[in-house]
Amino acid sequence: MRQLDQILKRIKSELVTKNTVSILGVILSGISRFLPHPPNFTLVGAMTVYSGARIQGWKSFVYPMFMILVTDFILSKIHGFDWFYEGLPFVYCSLLINVLLGRIFLKNNNKLVSVFGVSLLASAQFFVLSNFSVWAFSSLYPKTPEGLLTCYIAAIPYFGGTLLGDLIYTSILFGILDRVELKVKANFTNSIDGTKEGLSV
Repeated sequence: MRQLDQILKRIKSELVTKNTVSILGVILSGISRFLPHPPNFTLVGAMTVYSGARIQGWKSFVYPMFMILVTDFILSKIHGFDWFYEGLPFVYCSLLINVLLGRIFLKNNNKLVSVFGVSLLASAQFFVLSNFSVWAFSSLYPKTPEGLLTCYIAAIPYFGGTLLGDLIYTSILFGILDRVELKVKANFTNSIDGTKEGLSV
């Protein structure tokens, strides 16, 4: 009986500490990239911020980046473009910064104002870094300050999709998945407590 009690406690501890729902949310967010969507209006930015805030330890970096790497590779095969290009490290570095922003500012915080603020910051830094890589590694723009400015101006229409996607999807992830995870943990805890009471009768 004591051994069963220890097993139940261990299962409960594993569920509480491993953020099961959050990890599932990251996986589904990655898969959602295959669905039709307007340019840049995706869950990627929100997924990386949410992962940093809710998934523990090194996994908060590995899980979202693994999903992005895999889906990028598959999408490159589907649409016939090169998976790896010179500016890609800048893009991935920007997404890792999103994870850091989530860890620093939203680890124990899901206030709407904070989520919106981090979302805006994530969108802005992604815009700056990703388009800097376009200017630096493509032949579309001259390697001058004027060329860099032209590159950023040309990218402004796409920034709207990034900004809206990050704002909307971070609100959904933090607003819905947080509540779902709390409910799952509460229900699981209650079921274990009920089982223990039944065994002790």
